[in-house]
Amino acid sequence: MVRYFFDVRDNDSFYPDGTGVELPSTDIVKAQASRTMGEIAKDVLPGAEVRTLAIEVRDDRGPILRVALRFEIEHLR
Repeated sequence: MVRYFFDVRDNDSFYPDGTGVELPSTDIVKAQASRTMGEIAKDVLPGAEVRTLAIEVRDDRGPILRVALRFEIEHLR
């Protein structure tokens, strides 16, 4: 199995994954990245006006997938 690393970007902050996890397919990697994004978002978005989150997945050969979420509250009055 291939070891995948799930690095996180939160606005201008970067948190590299130094451990990684072995997964059997890129479909499972995509599902894991999506679930992780949901978990992060529910913890950090309350109270935020503008937030950009991304999970950048890489293996030993480099980047393979990026899941991104931009959250913005726009006041209309």
